[in-house]
Amino acid sequence: MTILKLFGTEISVPKEREDEILPLSNCLERGRVLAMRKTLTTSDVSVHLSRLFITNSKVLWSQLLEEEQLKLLAKEHVEVEVVDPKGRRTRMKLRRWQSLKILVLNSGWVKLVKVNKLEAKVHCIELWTFRMGDKLCFDLNVERQRQYHP
Repeated sequence: MTILKLFGTEISVPKEREDEILPLSNCLERGRVLAMRKTLTTSDVSVHLSRLFITNSKVLWSQLLEEEQLKLLAKEHVEVEVVDPKGRRTRMKLRRWQSLKILVLNSGWVKLVKVNKLEAKVHCIELWTFRMGDKLCFDLNVERQRQYHP
């Protein structure tokens, strides 16, 4: 287990997570950065809203290439890939909501929620960003809240 300190908070990262994502052929993976950690909300798992708010957009924004930032500022999207805890890959779109100035993942988020049976107030997620070559990717770590009792 590796312990990271982010914004004064210690975060445990299981060592086995490092080996779960195999590099795409002819691409080198570049280092992971923790984009956010949050307990899922009702809106995060809503089938009708179909999106995940990225609460700490500044961290993720700093990891984007200039061309990706320009696309998002122009109200376009960036194609990304999200790897779930079982190693399944889901293509999604990263967008910037201009009104809230917040980044969101959608177009595939609901599928990931259903397949992983994610629940509001039950699951806490960590969203790690990394690159396979130039492609922006995310690694999703999910844990059940310790204090949750059904």
